[in-house]
Amino acid sequence: MRKLLPFMILLAAARLEGSGFPSLKLGADARFAAMGNAGTASGLDASAGYRNPAGLAGDSCTEAVFSLHRWWQGVRSGFLGIAFKGRKSGGAFHLLYTGVPDIEYRVSEPSPEPAGRFSSVEMTAGASYGRSLTPSLSAGISLKFYYEKIFVEETIGFGGDIGMNYTLSGRGLRIGAAVQNIGKTGKLASEPIELPLAAKVGVAAPLTSGSGNALLLLDCVKERDSRLHVHGGAEFTWRKLLFLRAGYQTGYETHGVSAGIGFSFLKTRLDYSLLPMSKGLGDSHRFSVNLIL
Repeated sequence: MRKLLPFMILLAAARLEGSGFPSLKLGADARFAAMGNAGTASGLDASAGYRNPAGLAGDSCTEAVFSLHRWWQGVRSGFLGIAFKGRKSGGAFHLLYTGVPDIEYRVSEPSPEPAGRFSSVEMTAGASYGRSLTPSLSAGISLKFYYEKIFVEETIGFGGDIGMNYTLSGRGLRIGAAVQNIGKTGKLASEPIELPLAAKVGVAAPLTSGSGNALLLLDCVKERDSRLHVHGGAEFTWRKLLFLRAGYQTGYETHGVSAGIGFSFLKTRLDYSLLPMSKGLGDSHRFSVNLIL
């Protein structure tokens, strides 16, 4: 009888004890990855449906973002998000894909050469809607489809997110809250798989000074079977052309500090983020292209 190697160690840096779909913890695009994956209270961009659907309510705009993520041991992920926003409501679609190629497996006895290779795939697709309830308060909901395949075993699931944002009148300070990945999946190889349920509360504070603007983000994150984490980040914008970012996440054994840079021209923004990782895992690099349509 064939036995699979413990290949899921490849995703151990993101995995929650007792939970599946660890790719859902990786974030969406390079901009927010550089700011410590904070951003529950920040909306009005193409990845808002992924972070907090309440952020889709706001100014009239249509945006798209495409992100590629390279991290250790050949793991690759990609994110595509499109947001359609009107004056009081907005909708969005997103797709998150993560693949681990060329995982070796052997028969019951150890051997120098593997008996073969296989891959692991995770995919999440979501549709989101957000609406302003009052001039200061907005709410949103996302419906999600989950798919995971490891070797010949696969499972699907259904769930979603709910969120809200509150803006303090006259100050621009925004408070956001979201509960993500509420739902259920089938079994994988006779083992139950739980979604990484998470509750998040965040604050976004925009600052304006001379030719530059700044955005400060702070999130408190409580995940299933995990202690409380604090994610924080900052973004400085110079003349809407150059973006400098930095962030930090508390309580993780493999990572903490993050940083990034962005450049904007015409209706396009290019973003890059770096997440150094310890324990021999190397560094995580992410690239994003954001388009205003």
